[in-house]
Amino acid sequence: MSVWKMAIAAVGSALILAACGSTSGDNSGSSSCSPQGGATSGTGTATVKIVSDPNTIGKFDPSAVSVKTGDTVEWDFQDSSTQHSVTSDDSGVFDSCLQSSGAKFVVTFSKAGDFKYHCTIHAQMTGDVKVG
Repeated sequence: MSVWKMAIAAVGSALILAACGSTSGDNSGSSSCSPQGGATSGTGTATVKIVSDPNTIGKFDPSAVSVKTGDTVEWDFQDSSTQHSVTSDDSGVFDSCLQSSGAKFVVTFSKAGDFKYHCTIHAQMTGDVKVG
């Protein structure tokens, strides 16, 4: 009887480990994300640096910017300790996907509004672009 219990436990463990290693349906990796709503080159009217922060995992500096309609905001990824994203709170507006230090993401805002954004893997990292 104990051999059967061990066999069942081994099969169950293998199934659990296989499920943990699966990437299907998982959008957290950069390979399954395509940047949208912006470009990876260009120069912004306003620049937001994505930097490390000793009190958190990282921050947008400054966290809020104001620009005119038609202006461009550039995010410079400068945190060498981890990846970050610039992702609009409203789905589909813009998303840089996860990027490493040295990357940039540029978005031109063609209409007025308040565009809140965040890092997809660091919930405390939030920002705001006010376009008017």
